[in-house]
Amino acid sequence: MKRIFPSIRKMTWEETHQHNLHNPGLILEYINLMIPLSAGYSDTIQIYRNGNSLLILITNRNLGYVGLDEVDCLDGDIIGSVFLEEYRIKDCLGSRWLQMKPETLIKRLMPYL
Repeated sequence: MKRIFPSIRKMTWEETHQHNLHNPGLILEYINLMIPLSAGYSDTIQIYRNGNSLLILITNRNLGYVGLDEVDCLDGDIIGSVFLEEYRIKDCLGSRWLQMKPETLIKRLMPYL
Protein backbone atom coordinates (compact mmCIF):
# COMPACT_ATOMS: atom_id res chain seq x y z
CA MET A 1 0.00 0.00 0.00
CA LYS A 2 1.56 3.26 -1.17
CA ARG A 3 0.19 6.76 -0.65
CA ILE A 4 -0.42 8.71 -3.84
CA PHE A 5 -1.41 12.32 -4.49
CA PRO A 6 -3.78 12.51 -7.48
CA SER A 7 -5.67 15.68 -8.31
CA ILE A 8 -8.94 16.36 -6.47
CA ARG A 9 -11.20 19.14 -7.70
CA LYS A 10 -14.71 20.51 -7.33
CA MET A 11 -17.28 19.15 -9.80
CA THR A 12 -18.50 21.32 -12.63
CA TRP A 13 -22.24 22.03 -12.82
CA GLU A 14 -22.52 19.53 -15.68
CA GLU A 15 -20.86 16.80 -13.59
CA THR A 16 -23.08 17.70 -10.64
CA HIS A 17 -26.22 17.18 -12.73
CA GLN A 18 -24.77 14.04 -14.33
CA HIS A 19 -24.37 12.48 -10.86
CA ASN A 20 -27.85 13.68 -9.76
CA LEU A 21 -26.49 15.90 -7.01
CA HIS A 22 -27.98 19.15 -5.74
CA ASN A 23 -24.59 20.64 -4.84
CA PRO A 24 -21.21 20.13 -6.48
CA GLY A 25 -19.13 17.34 -4.99
CA LEU A 26 -15.50 16.42 -5.43
CA ILE A 27 -13.88 14.51 -8.30
CA LEU A 28 -10.66 12.50 -8.05
CA GLU A 29 -8.66 12.49 -11.28
CA TYR A 30 -6.35 9.50 -11.57
CA ILE A 31 -4.67 8.53 -14.83
CA ASN A 32 -7.64 8.49 -17.24
CA LEU A 33 -10.35 8.08 -14.57
CA MET A 34 -12.61 10.70 -13.02
CA ILE A 35 -14.01 9.24 -9.80
CA PRO A 36 -16.73 11.08 -7.84
CA LEU A 37 -15.92 11.13 -4.12
CA SER A 38 -18.30 10.73 -1.22
CA ALA A 39 -16.48 13.47 0.67
CA GLY A 40 -17.22 17.02 1.67
CA TYR A 41 -15.03 20.09 1.31
CA SER A 42 -13.98 20.00 4.98
CA ASP A 43 -13.06 16.30 4.97
CA THR A 44 -9.51 14.99 5.01
CA ILE A 45 -8.94 12.75 1.99
CA GLN A 46 -5.98 10.38 1.75
CA ILE A 47 -5.47 8.04 -1.18
CA TYR A 48 -3.42 4.86 -1.37
CA ARG A 49 -2.68 2.51 -4.25
CA ASN A 50 -2.98 -1.15 -3.34
CA GLY A 51 -2.45 -3.47 -6.30
CA ASN A 52 -5.17 -2.72 -8.86
CA SER A 53 -7.27 -0.67 -6.48
CA LEU A 54 -7.33 2.74 -4.87
CA LEU A 55 -8.11 3.01 -1.18
CA ILE A 56 -9.72 6.36 -0.42
CA LEU A 57 -9.78 7.23 3.28
CA ILE A 58 -12.13 10.05 4.21
CA THR A 59 -12.09 11.41 7.74
CA ASN A 60 -13.69 14.30 9.53
CA ARG A 61 -12.51 14.45 13.11
CA ASN A 62 -14.66 17.49 13.96
CA LEU A 63 -17.88 15.82 12.83
CA GLY A 64 -16.74 12.38 14.02
CA TYR A 65 -16.86 10.12 10.99
CA VAL A 66 -14.60 8.00 8.86
CA GLY A 67 -15.13 6.29 5.52
CA LEU A 68 -13.17 4.02 3.25
CA ASP A 69 -13.87 3.41 -0.43
CA GLU A 70 -12.06 0.84 -2.53
CA VAL A 71 -12.11 1.66 -6.24
CA ASP A 72 -10.87 -0.40 -9.18
CA CYS A 73 -7.95 1.45 -10.85
CA LEU A 74 -8.75 0.03 -14.26
CA ASP A 75 -12.37 1.08 -14.68
CA GLY A 76 -13.22 3.29 -11.67
CA ASP A 77 -15.88 0.92 -10.32
CA ILE A 78 -16.45 0.88 -6.57
CA ILE A 79 -15.35 -2.45 -5.11
CA GLY A 80 -16.47 -1.71 -1.56
CA SER A 81 -17.37 1.11 0.77
CA VAL A 82 -17.78 1.62 4.50
CA PHE A 83 -18.88 4.70 6.45
CA LEU A 84 -18.88 4.92 10.25
CA GLU A 85 -20.09 7.65 12.57
CA GLU A 86 -18.43 8.20 15.92
CA TYR A 87 -20.62 5.86 17.96
CA ARG A 88 -19.92 3.00 15.49
CA ILE A 89 -16.26 3.92 15.10
CA LYS A 90 -15.64 3.19 18.76
CA ASP A 91 -17.29 -0.24 18.37
CA CYS A 92 -15.25 -1.13 15.28
CA LEU A 93 -11.95 0.70 15.76
CA GLY A 94 -11.78 1.56 19.44
CA SER A 95 -11.97 4.86 21.29
CA ARG A 96 -8.44 5.89 20.27
CA TRP A 97 -9.23 6.09 16.55
CA LEU A 98 -8.31 9.78 16.51
CA GLN A 99 -4.69 8.91 17.32
CA MET A 100 -4.37 6.16 14.68
CA LYS A 101 -2.25 6.59 11.58
CA PRO A 102 -4.19 6.58 8.29
CA GLU A 103 -2.60 3.26 7.31
CA THR A 104 -3.82 1.69 10.56
CA LEU A 105 -7.34 3.02 10.01
CA ILE A 106 -7.36 1.53 6.52
CA LYS A 107 -6.15 -1.88 7.71
CA ARG A 108 -8.80 -1.94 10.42
CA LEU A 109 -11.59 -0.80 8.08
CA MET A 110 -10.78 -3.17 5.19
CA PRO A 111 -12.64 -6.18 6.67
CA TYR A 112 -15.83 -4.06 6.63
CA LEU A 113 -15.65 -3.36 2.88
